[in-house]
Formats: sequence, structure tokens, C-alpha cells
Amino acid sequence: MGKISFSMALHFHQPVGNFESVIERAHNLCYRPFLEALSGYPDIKMTFHMSGCLLDYFEQKQPDTISLIKKLTARGQIELMGGGYYEPILPAIPKTDALGQIRMMTEYVKDTFNFTPAGIWVAERVWEENLAKLIYTAGIRYCVLDDTHFLRSGLKKEDMHGYFLTGAGKEKIAVFPSDKTLRYNIPFKLPHETIDYFKAQADHRDNALFIYGDDGEKFGEWPGTHKWVFEELWLKRFFDTLCENRRWIELVHLSDYLENNKPNGTIDIKPGSYEEMMQWTGGSWMNFLKKYPETNQMHKKMFYVSEKIKNAAKTPGLKNSKELKAATKELYMGQCNCGYWHGVFGGLYLYHLRSAIYNHLITADKITDGLLHAREKKWLDIKQTDYDHDGEKEVIMENDALSLYIAPDEGGVLKELDYRPRAFNLINTLSRKKEPYHEKILRAAAKTNNNDIATIHDDFRTVDLVLKEKLSYDKFPRYALRNYFIKTSLSIDDFIKSSYEELGDFANSLYKTKVGKNTVTMERESCAFGAAVKIIKNIQIKSAKEIEIVYNLKGNPKTGLGAAFAAEFNFTMPYLNSERYAYFYDNKTRGSLNAKGVACGTDSFGIADSEKSFGLMLEF
Repeated sequence: MGKISFSMALHFHQPVGNFESVIERAHNLCYRPFLEALSGYPDIKMTFHMSGCLLDYFEQKQPDTISLIKKLTARGQIELMGGGYYEPILPAIPKTDALGQIRMMTEYVKDTFNFTPAGIWVAERVWEENLAKLIYTAGIRYCVLDDTHFLRSGLKKEDMHGYFLTGAGKEKIAVFPSDKTLRYNIPFKLPHETIDYFKAQADHRDNALFIYGDDGEKFGEWPGTHKWVFEELWLKRFFDTLCENRRWIELVHLSDYLENNKPNGTIDIKPGSYEEMMQWTGGSWMNFLKKYPETNQMHKKMFYVSEKIKNAAKTPGLKNSKELKAATKELYMGQCNCGYWHGVFGGLYLYHLRSAIYNHLITADKITDGLLHAREKKWLDIKQTDYDHDGEKEVIMENDALSLYIAPDEGGVLKELDYRPRAFNLINTLSRKKEPYHEKILRAAAKTNNNDIATIHDDFRTVDLVLKEKLSYDKFPRYALRNYFIKTSLSIDDFIKSSYEELGDFANSLYKTKVGKNTVTMERESCAFGAAVKIIKNIQIKSAKEIEIVYNLKGNPKTGLGAAFAAEFNFTMPYLNSERYAYFYDNKTRGSLNAKGVACGTDSFGIADSEKSFGLMLEF
């Protein structure tokens, strides 16, 4: 039996904006006990990647853990990898920001741990062909990708026990394939099964390298794993087993293997990600931008703010200002990938992750505009630009307190409304979309005696889902100022369930747009309930807290058709199922927003938040 090399590369990460209680739990159940267990086995070498989001938490809340990482690094037991500091999807952000984030992480690791990272962790293993050049330019020598990247690029599994070079010309980096079998074995199967796998593979080759590259949260934070890994001593048994087999299993750092071994060849890696991600996206992470308009809105805002910062840096005296550096850091935090997409975990569906993205992007935007308009007491910018790169121009209205993002080509809707003093998007909403797992839920419900309850099983838990009603999906994204012609007999329940017929084509169609000195006017002329109708919307920012929207409807509709004109508003109300909110009209509180309410015959409607983070009044 030949000798083999084995390298473990663990990725530890928590999203920007995650609840501190969740991060603390992960620290106590996973990160800290893993590091403490590893410190008791000085002969076991590992490669670690810890995202900047998590390192920031350790610095502020768990300085002893930073000290423990320093100790393990100083004695040569762990090597630290770099990456985008706030864990962005590198191909999804501007190139200059990607380089900036990688260099920010490199500098932090050098300054804090006295270690220069040679490798990079590619977030969600999302690979594009231009990444090799970018990583090389950032001064990084290697990265880890899943073996499925290599299989899609033409290699066979038996060819992948080593590393390959990828890139053009001299701008090549090393790529190491993470073994799928090991990712499914560790830590879920008994340690001897991993050793048996090594033995079976080592019979066919000498000096093969086996790489385990995966999320560190599997060692204690995933459901059920803390008990298995620590209380039932899986990790101790695993470490003991590795030590017992040191005669033929050499534990190595990836950088050391790279230094002492030649590549297996060169390879052009096709774009993609790990196997599950490819299923969720249909092949490319960028497909999330098509599937979720809400992701696309955040993504394009991020590009918009990035470009504004770059333009500000061209202004004499601003490039190295502490304010612009602060804006850049906020931008980087707003590029954390977790709130932009949806897989097994909540991601985009978690309000607090989306809110964090908007909070940091709005803050970066606000700081930058403060620099650009420093000499102006009052200012208002209105610009027409193809903000979301769809071939149609959108309108952005901005002053020191408010930002409005308007899409004339999508029904003249207001897609984003930022209140800058609180760095809060009042239209940070999410529409109901059909997801692949919904079929699983409905099939499970159909098998029960009570079709309102679905029992779902996975590897770690059993979940009972109570279906109070059939799943409903929205016809359009949940923005503001979307307009309908509908039957007057339509009930609120029908609208909530999207069981309605629109009697016109104004809800999602193109409006002609004119931009004035301080107003935006949109108009569309078409038909509704069989008659010619024109809708004119005029939007004006009146003050730091007041927006005026004037509608003009023109036409000669026939009478007695039972049709009504409707204007839809959607607003963000985090934690709606709490008792934080009340609605009021006629200046009287009417009740909790937990219940459906109908207010008739009133010219005002308001929402009050007892936490005072949100509140608004609509006056008609």
C-alpha cells in the first residue's frame, strides 16, 4: 500500500447581519470546541479559511479565540487562507472591489496572525474563467474547488489526486480538487470508513493527495452534529485514527504540497459551482438575478454605489480620505453573498440578511454623497440611467435624506425607497415564488390524514409544517405604485391569493417618462375594461420626510362596468408577527397589523412601530 497525503481545508463563515445569538451559538457549539480539540493534537495540520465577517465578531466578542488561532498558526499547525474579506461571490462584484476585498483579507491575516496567505477560498465555489487572472493579480497562488468542477471540465475522478494549473500565459494559479466522497463521509460516517476509502484508493497510485474542503459548521453547528462530533467523541476518534496511521498518511498544508510537488497538468475550468448550487441555479449563480428580481435590485444597487465611490475617488483630496475608506468598507459589507441567493438555508428569504445588505449599501451611498455634495445646503439629483442593465432606462431621485428607484418599464413602480438617516429601505420586500421544495411539501401533506400538515424529513431532523391554506404566488414583485383596474367585487382575500383578473395592461407595462428639475412624470395610454384610458403619475420629493405622488386618470369609460382603479403599496415591516405594529386612520389606532383590515371612507392611513424604527402616513 502506497503512502498518501491528506489535507483538510475548512471554511468558517457567518453572514453579515446575522443575529449575534446565532453567531455566539456557532462559536460555542462549533468553532471554539473544534479549535480546542485541534490544539490537543499538535501533529495534525489543517488549512483554515475564516471570513472577515466572522473574524470581526471574534475580535469584538471572542478575543480569546483570536489568541488561540494565533497560537495554532505560530506553531505551524494551521495555515490560513485568504479570500474576499466579507465573503462576496467574486464574479458577481466589480473587479476592483474583488481585488480590494482579497487584499483587505491578506493584510488582516498578515497584521493579526503574522501569516501571509498563499491560498484563497472561493465563496460558494462560484467559478468564472476570468477568476484565475484576478486571483493571480491579487498575489494568491492557489484555491480549492469541488471535484465536480474538474469532472465537468473533462477529467476523471482517478486523475484528481493532486493539483492543476489554470489560467492564461504566466498568470496561472494552482487549483486543488476537494473530494466529494470525503465531503459526504466527514463528519457523518465513522472514522475507519474514511481510512478504508484511503486504502482502496492508495492501492492504485503512489503519493496521491486527498483533499477535504468543506464548511466548518458541519462540525457542531449543523443540526445534530455537536452531539455527534463532540459529545459522542467523533472528532477525537477521527484525530486518533489519523495519528495511528501516520506511517502512511501524511497530513499536509496545501501550500507545502504546492511547494514540494509538481502539478498534474493544466486545465481550463468551466464556469460553475458545487453540484447542489448548479441544481438550484440551473448552471450559473448569475441566474439568481433572473429568478429573484429582489436580488437583482440589490445587486444593481451595489454596482451603482461602487461606481459612485470610484467616481468620488477621482475628486482631488477624496481618494484617501477616511470618509471614502469608510464608504468602501460599507460597500464591501454590502457585497456579502448570503442575502443575495437562496439554497438549503434561508438566504434571500431572511429579512435580517437582506436588511443588512441594504443598510451597508445605503450607508456607503450616503457617505459618498455627503462628500460629493459637501458644499451644498440642499441638493436633489434626478437621473435617467439603465440602472439594472435591461435595455430600458430607470429613474433615480436622490437628496440627503431619500433615494427613490423608479422603473417606468415595469409599470412605473417604485422599487426602492431609502430613508438615509436610518439607512433603511422601506420597500425591502419579497414576493411569493414557486420553489422546488414546495412540491415536496404538498406531496407530504397529501399523504397525511390532515392535508393541512406536512411532515418533512431530512438527514438531521423531522419538521411538521402547518399549511393554513394552499400556497399562493404573486403575479408581480411587491413594489409600490403598481396600478390595476379590477372588479369592485374583488375581495381582499382574492387579492392576497392573487386570484384576480386585471382589466387593463397598466400593472407591468412601459410608461413614457419625463424628468423635470424636481419631478418625474410617467404616463401610459392604453385600454382598461374596453375603454381608452391614460394614467399620468407625477412624483416629487417635497421634504426630507415627504413625497408627493399625483395621479391623473383620463378617459371616457362606460358606466356600470363594476371596475375600480387600484394603487398598490408594499412596505417593509420587519418582525410583523410580533406586536410591534398598529395601524390607524382618522387619527385613531384601529388595531394590530397581524389581522387583515379594511379602512373605508378615509383620506389617511398610517402604520406605527412601537420600536420607533419604522413608521409612515399615507394621506390621500
